[in-house]
Amino acid sequence: MLDAWLAAVRPLPVPAARARRLMLDELLAQSGRGICLIAHGPAPDDVLACLPVALVPSLGFAGLAACAMEWWVRPGLSPAAGRDCLERCCDTLADWGRAHGIRHALLAPGVVTGHGGPPPGFGPHGSGMWHRSLVPAAKVLG
Repeated sequence: MLDAWLAAVRPLPVPAARARRLMLDELLAQSGRGICLIAHGPAPDDVLACLPVALVPSLGFAGLAACAMEWWVRPGLSPAAGRDCLERCCDTLADWGRAHGIRHALLAPGVVTGHGGPPPGFGPHGSGMWHRSLVPAAKVLG
């Protein structure tokens, strides 16, 4: 479903479309290396936006950081709706990161361009990325 949505949002020539499909399959199959957050409308197959996130090792943060380099929005979606989708995806990313011991989230500058600035909790980082510190969730044994 996500591959068809991406093809409709930004069609590519066949070789590039195949390469994108392989990257999408790899991202979705390897939850230990990243996730793909999807904002949808009332129906689950009504995809509004997509935020692919990769876990990258960072010496500066002394661990893994969740890094989003792309932000896909359905053409024609209002700026306010796109902003809301980005904020919801970033909140979900923060919750997921905390639950998995990821202490930092990074957004590429292009992710927030045209969306009224970074989502709440993100600030500028010396790397040029937008940074949000994530406090790990408390572990519950039971």
